[in-house]
Amino acid sequence: MVKTETLTAFTTGLEEAGIDLVVSIPSTGIKHFIPGIMNDPRFTNVPVANEGDGISICIGAWMGGKKPVLLAESSGLVLGAHSLMHSIRFGGVPMLLVLDYRGDFGDGVADFYFGSATETVQILSSLHIPYTIVREGNKLKAELIRGQRTAEGFGRATAILLNMEELWGLS
Repeated sequence: MVKTETLTAFTTGLEEAGIDLVVSIPSTGIKHFIPGIMNDPRFTNVPVANEGDGISICIGAWMGGKKPVLLAESSGLVLGAHSLMHSIRFGGVPMLLVLDYRGDFGDGVADFYFGSATETVQILSSLHIPYTIVREGNKLKAELIRGQRTAEGFGRATAILLNMEELWGLS
């Protein structure tokens, strides 16, 4: 279960960043945010089946004047890479990607052994997508705001990778 202060930091950070559309794919960690988002009138939540669809919806929403965020598991970034490449090819779309960073050092999940954390960073780097790793709940709000500011200034996607250990109280 997500810590109450983490959920508050998350929703407040999204609001202060100007985010109004949340596209979500339930995953081990992200699923804890979804009930709070769905019940919050500040946001419209659009659940999707995969990351490629989610990124495409974020692109369309941005073109329609929304400020989207995609909530997904980092290993699913492989599915979304094609859509991200197309958004870059056509000039880029400022969107925030908040990824459940599975397999990070200290996470204690099997994904570490399959290298998903390494692959996520390699994909983001190869697409020239700036990212940060948030391991402490007290930094979440500020990093969401910084991430959105970077996306808008850069004119492309930016990513926030959420480490499970501290944020969800697993430490």
